[in-house]
Amino acid sequence: MREVAVLAAGGASVDQFALGYWLIALSLGISVLGAVVGFACIVHGARSVQFRLVWLVSAAISLGGVGAWLATSVAMLGLKVPNSAMRYDPGRLIAALVVSIAAVFAALLIIGRTPRLTLLLPGGLVLGLGIGVTHYLGIGSLEIQGSVGVTTWLAAVSAVIGVIAATATLWLFQTMRFPLARAATVLLFGVGVSATYYTALAALHFDVDRTAKVPDGVELFDFVFPMFVIGLLALTVPISAVLIAPDRRELAGPPKVRRPKLEPVR
Repeated sequence: MREVAVLAAGGASVDQFALGYWLIALSLGISVLGAVVGFACIVHGARSVQFRLVWLVSAAISLGGVGAWLATSVAMLGLKVPNSAMRYDPGRLIAALVVSIAAVFAALLIIGRTPRLTLLLPGGLVLGLGIGVTHYLGIGSLEIQGSVGVTTWLAAVSAVIGVIAATATLWLFQTMRFPLARAATVLLFGVGVSATYYTALAALHFDVDRTAKVPDGVELFDFVFPMFVIGLLALTVPISAVLIAPDRRELAGPPKVRRPKLEPVR
């Protein structure tokens, strides 16, 4: 069974699931958790005026920082290139995190509060391409004893999958508001992130040179584990805000009628 997880790429056998297939479930679970919190923040942001930007920033951190970047960083822990040391550039990993959060925030500003096709399409484009760039910055931070190349057409396919999944997620979230549709929305986001990542990973090919020196950088686990803890702790802030925030649908009821003050009869 494990043979199906090993890709022959550029002269090197690349194992995508060296730690086991359970990592797929963990990555998908993190992505879905970030989406649940993120979309809850978007709902409150649509009903708020004074704190709308605060809600959108919280949504961008939840969706982009946890749902996309952290989820795929955890999935990358299972990547192994045999016969080569593997190191990661922390600068590119941080850049990927920033791009992911910024792309989600920009997409949410573009689509606005109400569903409009003219805004949904560019919003989905920004979100999908942003997640795609996040993946390539993250995967591109990998350095081995040798060289790493990219298959152009697979990279293009990854970008197309990202845009389609992002647009479909935003459309489903804005137009279908019953509970089952909400569940489908967060699942679609998680599956879309995962599909974009594994397609992007398949676009890479590795040429190992055992005589090359061990590359500079950090071990991925040493970087991702503290970010994993920080990311999950960071979610407690928007979760708490969602739980204690007032239901603005109730507050948006008919205005109170002021009764005229009666003067006492003298």
